[in-house]
Parts: sequence; C-alpha cells; structure tokens
Amino acid sequence: MKSDSARDQMIRQRESLSGEAVQRASLRAMESAMDLDEFRAAGTIAAYVGIRGEIDPWPSLLAGGLSGALPVIQPRGDLEFVIPDGPLQRGPFGTSQPVRGEKVPPDRLDAVLVPLVAVDSRGNRMGHGAGYYDRTFAFRLSQPAPPVLIGIAHSFQVVALLEPRPWDVPLDIIVTETGILRPEPPIGED
Repeated sequence: MKSDSARDQMIRQRESLSGEAVQRASLRAMESAMDLDEFRAAGTIAAYVGIRGEIDPWPSLLAGGLSGALPVIQPRGDLEFVIPDGPLQRGPFGTSQPVRGEKVPPDRLDAVLVPLVAVDSRGNRMGHGAGYYDRTFAFRLSQPAPPVLIGIAHSFQVVALLEPRPWDVPLDIIVTETGILRPEPPIGED
C-alpha cells in the first residue's frame, strides 16, 4: 500500500469521521500515549494540531498542562519545531503553526507525536506524500532515539503492509484509540 489512490482512500475514510468521533478517538489515543514510559520520561515533546480527521494530540497536551513544540513547514522542505508563545496561525495545507516561540532542533526533542495516513505493524509510515517528517528525522535512520517517534492514528489506519522506501523513517511506537503497537526490528537488526 504505497500508491496515491490508497493514500487518497485512507484520507477520505479519515475525513468522513464526525468531529465527535475524532475527539473521542483522540482522547483515548492520547491517554495511552501519555501513559507510555517514553512519553512520561520526555522533557521536550513535539506534537501537531490535527486536521482533516487526524487524531489530534494538541488539546490533550494543553489539558494536561504540558507544553509542546509544533512543526513549522520550512521552504527547504523540512520542519522546524517551535514551542508556541502566543497564537497559532494557519500554515500550508491547513496546518496550524506558531507565530513565534522557542525553536527546538529536531535532534533535541525527546519524543515526537507523528501524524500519518497509514502505518503497518513494523512501524512503516505513509504520510501525506510531501516527506517533511522523513527529511526532518532522516538522522534517525543511522542512530537510535532520541527522539522517540510515536505515530498517532485511528485503528483503521493500521494496515497489513507498507513497502518502505530507503528514505522512509520508521516509527518506534504506534498508538491508536484501541491500543499500543511496538514494532519489532527487522530480522538481523537489534
């Protein structure tokens, strides 16, 4: 499952959810995510504001009294993370981005809540196709966490198999409204 039509189909399914269904799933998924040892041990957390039916971690972080960094899309094709100091503004693709705040380099984050379109049990993630997260966290292909990359999804977004490309950065943990998946490393890796 790596085609544009599969991506479009999954996005349509996600967008068909009611606002109440997204809110309920988001609360359940974030309860599980915030209970993870890796999350509780994290000092600096990056998240996102959900759009178009995505699981939305931002309200739960705020309600929990936690501050987090949000992604800001850069013209060079990667992400900068900023702890907001003030209002958010509309960014590319309908995202919400900080207007100002403290910048945090990606390699200084302890945990990142990553949006996705689909994911498999091995941690292979399909995003929206622009590659922002893969470019930003490419350094994770050659070194272990931190940051811990935690994919947040609806349970229907977990699919049987995705074929990763060489530049795809796998997730360390997957959290849905129904539970937690911890991908196992491929055979031959520790």
